[in-house]
Amino acid sequence: MYQQDYYVPKATGTLSDTLLAFGAATVLRLFVKDHAPRDEVTLRDAGSYYLIDTGVPVQEEWLTEGWHQQIIAFVTSNGKHKVPDDLNLPSFRSVDETWEIFRQYQDFREQVRQEQFIPAEIQQELDDRKPPSDWTVVTYLGDNRMQAQLIHNRLIEEWIRTNQQFPGLNIRTILELFASSTADWDAIAEEWKKAVKKSDLKDKVTASQLFNPHMGKGQNRTKANKLTMGNMDAFWLPEFLKAVGLWTAAVPTKATNANVRKTYILAPQEIEMNEHQRIFDRFRDRLWNEGVVKQDIMAVLLYAEVLLQQSIEDDALDVFQGGHISNVVNGMDVATYQLLSANSYTMMNLAFLGLPDWMPICTSDDAYLYVTILEEHREHIRSINENRSEGYALLQLYRDFLSGNYFAPFYEFLAGYSSYLIHALDRSQFYVKPFSETNLRRLFAMTNPQLSPILEDEGFHNVAYAIRMSTLVPLYVGRRESSFDIRYGLGQALIRKAQYEEDFVQTLSEFMQSYNDETMRVHERTKGSARRKLITTQDIESVVKLIDQYGSKTVCNLLVAFGYARDPREKSAEELEEADETEGVGGQ
Repeated sequence: MYQQDYYVPKATGTLSDTLLAFGAATVLRLFVKDHAPRDEVTLRDAGSYYLIDTGVPVQEEWLTEGWHQQIIAFVTSNGKHKVPDDLNLPSFRSVDETWEIFRQYQDFREQVRQEQFIPAEIQQELDDRKPPSDWTVVTYLGDNRMQAQLIHNRLIEEWIRTNQQFPGLNIRTILELFASSTADWDAIAEEWKKAVKKSDLKDKVTASQLFNPHMGKGQNRTKANKLTMGNMDAFWLPEFLKAVGLWTAAVPTKATNANVRKTYILAPQEIEMNEHQRIFDRFRDRLWNEGVVKQDIMAVLLYAEVLLQQSIEDDALDVFQGGHISNVVNGMDVATYQLLSANSYTMMNLAFLGLPDWMPICTSDDAYLYVTILEEHREHIRSINENRSEGYALLQLYRDFLSGNYFAPFYEFLAGYSSYLIHALDRSQFYVKPFSETNLRRLFAMTNPQLSPILEDEGFHNVAYAIRMSTLVPLYVGRRESSFDIRYGLGQALIRKAQYEEDFVQTLSEFMQSYNDETMRVHERTKGSARRKLITTQDIESVVKLIDQYGSKTVCNLLVAFGYARDPREKSAEELEEADETEGVGGQ
């Protein structure tokens, strides 16, 4: 009898370890499922290694029966890389056919989009035409410039041939490789080599940069005593498991505005493999190519959203253990490849992105709220033009906030977004929208509860209202239709003065005074038909007290954030002015 727990060491500290862990967990899940269908396999981050819990000890008799499952598909393309006749593989994928399925789906999708009403049967046909969620893996491997298809297919051949000639050897070797976190892999590889000595099987394979981005050509020797431009070889079985991990836990993408490829690999904390596959397939199906920075943001926001949605549908919120998303998934490893020549991509950067671990998840209401906030953020991020310098800078700030759950960049992002929003609305680009005041308040209240007194203060609300009535509302109403002036650059002016308390209070006071003067002047000129609330001396005193207690920078950041937000309960953008002008001049 073998053990129940298996250990995948983090030998490289890169995504290569994660691919290996997911590959090993996938193979063990399929193997155990064939013999003990009700047991679940769990993958857990245990610090210096990944722990795979098979749910039940592996039995010796399972190994003697042999095991011939193919696991992953052989990839063919352009009449090349044909399946060897003697293998008789049950599963293979054509790159050319995959691209054709995708193109037909895109064409049909574009036709459907032009229809005002989409019947249920047409929507069903569109869903039926959708490519499998792993289609990007097929096309990724089929891109000759990644130089991986031949290696990938050879690994599958080796797996099949070994299983055919030496039943049980591969799975037994896998169990030995991961029996402990300090297993002697070299010795185990030698034992495998001895077992197949009289065959034509090879124990080494070229280490592909897809599975080993840290092992490209160059200074990649175990001992740093020589420079070489040759490719490195490795024991084939762990490389095969990394290839399995690519199919199981990776999403390859291509940037829309650069010759850049990015691969996102999920970094688990504790996840049950059956559930992982359902969630990950759904996530991979919904993730589309974006710009270089925007793609990072969309990937982590979307995965968190899908994870929460699936947990709600399955009534399985217990996976969060009454805590955060990070109890399930730590984040994503990211490998960035740049096309530096016509023939090949070169690995340029390895990074890690944290998930939006903003708030605890204890009830279904928490999860629903979380999904609502994530959906709103995705919508707003998608509207930012990464090809413009100001848009690119905003996306970088948001990615910094998202990756580290650090709110300083988010404040800076909201300040910059206020200016971006005003300019977009001025150009009638109404797809760029303000954040919801309701969701902003929920986000800040849950992540920074110490700020709650500010968010609940009536004076703060009234001043934020005045900022909104001087910026967003007249823009939505229209320059010609609005009775009130549009104060361009108001948010930026307040932010510039926030560093010093006296300067900020003076600038804010000047705005409040001019706001009240304009309110009274327009009210008189229009004989009461154009109205908005005045700022009272009590409001001013209240905000000054908040500044004394929390600092001018914090209060300023929040005023700008909420001043350039709107409440989604309001009926429409054009009705903002009427919705907010319900109490007249001097109303409380």
